[in-house]
Amino acid sequence: MKKGANICYYGNGRSHWIRREWKPQCSEKVFFYGRCQGVKGHQGVHWCYSPSGSFQWSDNDDDPKHDGAAGSTPPGHKSYVAPVKMDKHYYLSHFTDTEVTDKGILAMLEKDKTPERDAGINRPVTDKRIIAAMKARMGKAHRRRA
Repeated sequence: MKKGANICYYGNGRSHWIRREWKPQCSEKVFFYGRCQGVKGHQGVHWCYSPSGSFQWSDNDDDPKHDGAAGSTPPGHKSYVAPVKMDKHYYLSHFTDTEVTDKGILAMLEKDKTPERDAGINRPVTDKRIIAAMKARMGKAHRRRA
């Protein structure tokens, strides 16, 4: 495991596993909203999107263009930056997937254990009662928005 990397194992419920490793997220805070969504050590402004879709940003001290500004730019404004343009800096877009074939690691994963201490496990939900409850909850949430 690379130092500071994030790891999660994804299973399909039929003993097929993928190991996903991605770069850590930038730890800087952005304006009023929250944590920067870029990769650790990125250039350019620290940025994130608020629940309203506004582009929140603050200058990056490590960027030579730093001038001490921060702000919130709503969608539709001429200075708004679309999520598609920021995707190249997005920490979860910098990942590597590897198929797990080692029998020892597969055995650990089937017992909900990982070879790395802080790695996560993500399995599909297969219990029919849980699936039915999730669908019912999603249906209620969808009806409330409509």
